[in-house]
Amino acid sequence: MGYVKMYYSDLHIHALYGVDDGAKTEAEMQEIVDASYADGIRTLCVTPHFHPGYFRDNGNQAEAAYQRLEAYIQQKYPDMELYRGNELRYSRDCVSWLNSGRCHTLNGTQYVLVDFSEAAEAQRISSALEHLLSAGYRPVLAHVERYRALWGHKSLIHSFREKGVLLQVDAQSVLGGFGYLTQRQSRYLLENELADLICSDSHDVRQRPPELSQCFQLVRKKYGLDYANALFCDNGKRLLHEDALQEELD
Repeated sequence: MGYVKMYYSDLHIHALYGVDDGAKTEAEMQEIVDASYADGIRTLCVTPHFHPGYFRDNGNQAEAAYQRLEAYIQQKYPDMELYRGNELRYSRDCVSWLNSGRCHTLNGTQYVLVDFSEAAEAQRISSALEHLLSAGYRPVLAHVERYRALWGHKSLIHSFREKGVLLQVDAQSVLGGFGYLTQRQSRYLLENELADLICSDSHDVRQRPPELSQCFQLVRKKYGLDYANALFCDNGKRLLHEDALQEELD
């Protein structure tokens, strides 16, 4: 059988320049996109951090950077689809930020990429997700494997998914880039088919590059082609258009 080139969807990436701890310059932004394209990513949803207290109110800068990126991609990579969202650092005020449009959901859908401090307590994460769900949003819990308070709490993770929360894993975690314990948690999620998306969470092309292909091959080999396709390709595209995800169709 011949080699089939895979095309991936990346819904967690810090490519917009000058707005958070990701790309610092327009040139760095373009480098991240170039690397994404070379790795096989064809659906890209940029997700700058959003929390006025941590990252200032960066909406105007993000809009300007997004327009520059859109023009770059249209000219250089016409077969790449570009979308916009935010990675929301949870706060009690976040529903008002979402309702007003200051913080973007993923492509204007009900899905919101949300994160917490890695040291956040399990009860805080749980109550925050409930808050977003009750407001009509579907949280996509960013890099779920990195929250130490959730390690070993299998029933709590299961309950998140039962309530409609989606779980996103970082590719570098699966490959060991964040240490053994984080890798072990990411492998547990994959073994039990609890993860919904694997994304790059890229911030640059050196320390945290936009690479999915190596992780895809590992997941395909260990957990099967169908699950790998859902995690890296299909679920991301479905989510952006509010279509049913693969496990919801099964």
